[in-house]
Amino acid sequence: MSLAVNRSVWRDVRVRLINFWHWLPKGARLPETTWRARHRFLLGTVWFQIPLLVVVALGANLDPIHVGAEISLVLFLALVVSIPSSQDAKAVLVSLALVTCSALLVHFTHGLIESHFHFFVVLPLISLYRDWRPLMTGLAFVVVHHSVVGLLDPPSVFNHPAAIANPVKWAFLHGTYVLIVTAVILAYWRFSESLETALASEEKRRMRAEEEKLRADTERLEQVVRSKDKFVASVSHELRTPLSAVLGFAQILRDTEVDLSDAERKELTDTIAREAYDIAGIVEDLLVAARAEIDAVHVNQLPIDLQANVAQVVEVLPDHQKYRITVMTDQPKVRASADPVRVRQIVRNLISNAIRYGGPRVIIDFVDSGNQVSVVVSDNGGGVPPDQHDLIFLPYHSAHAAGSQPASVGLGLTVSRQLAELMEGSLTYGYRPGLSSFELRLPAAR
Repeated sequence: MSLAVNRSVWRDVRVRLINFWHWLPKGARLPETTWRARHRFLLGTVWFQIPLLVVVALGANLDPIHVGAEISLVLFLALVVSIPSSQDAKAVLVSLALVTCSALLVHFTHGLIESHFHFFVVLPLISLYRDWRPLMTGLAFVVVHHSVVGLLDPPSVFNHPAAIANPVKWAFLHGTYVLIVTAVILAYWRFSESLETALASEEKRRMRAEEEKLRADTERLEQVVRSKDKFVASVSHELRTPLSAVLGFAQILRDTEVDLSDAERKELTDTIAREAYDIAGIVEDLLVAARAEIDAVHVNQLPIDLQANVAQVVEVLPDHQKYRITVMTDQPKVRASADPVRVRQIVRNLISNAIRYGGPRVIIDFVDSGNQVSVVVSDNGGGVPPDQHDLIFLPYHSAHAAGSQPASVGLGLTVSRQLAELMEGSLTYGYRPGLSSFELRLPAAR
């Protein structure tokens, strides 16, 4: 039983020692500039104390030769510091010089108790190196000075009868205070290392976050560049096709040598009007998109007749598009609070999108739900894939396979949603089997 208890106690002690060992500061090397600054300060402290020790010794009427011999040891250490190339050796020599100054001060004042406080100042100074070698050098010096010198020549270390009579006891008391100071030094040292580690980790996280942000910004800019390239190509295609038709048919009409019947002239004129209508729509979308980027798009909230505005849009469509559209007119008049020009622009985009990508039939319906009214543009096409429902409202995005239709600018739905939101409404997409629908919701006219 006793053996088991001893093993348990030993395990507990061992665990505590291991934990204490891991708690101790690591003594990581300081940055070069920081170490040099601290080293210059500590070496300057040594040189500053040399004349002070001379003054103290002469004030105590000590033999100048004896004083010179003892101070020469400090002077020697201060001079040879520049010889070693390693930082460790330099730090140890400065540490020895500092504690030697403390010992000489105690000796020159005949063991004055107050002079011992010099050790308590020097040890924290040595800890500025943040290195175990100079700190242990200073502690070892203090132990040797108070024990060996205290036993061999007590009056040179202590100045009162009790200490001289029992130097071991007083050396132990002084050693206890030195250990307390050392514990405080180690605690502060450990705290500093933990703080620096935390700051370094935070700096790494910050730099990593900045790198990720920079990478994301770079990718976003690259995407913008790619989108703009696609946009320019799409605009070029979209405008070139109708412009070519307008220019070619206009030249035919202008050419007096070409004999055209009235029906042919009407067909050419209708084609020019249709293509010009498409060009006007593209230009209007581009203008709205450009103004939206600088928050310069304005709308007027007026009471409007939704059926009448939709009818205006359908009326100007080419005949080959009109026959595909069915407008539901069997419900009462639906009135909204909106900008009539912007409403027609949205409806034109929705109809154009349905004709371009939808099924053969397009249905336009109206819904009055009290506080809101809606225009619903549906077609009987295959619809948009579920994962594209939100993406279709992004600039320059197309949910349809390349080559299925002529390339479009890709701004119609984006502009339409922006305009709907500016009019305190919304534009959404939905699909149910056999019917793909865009719904423009607007505030009802009061």
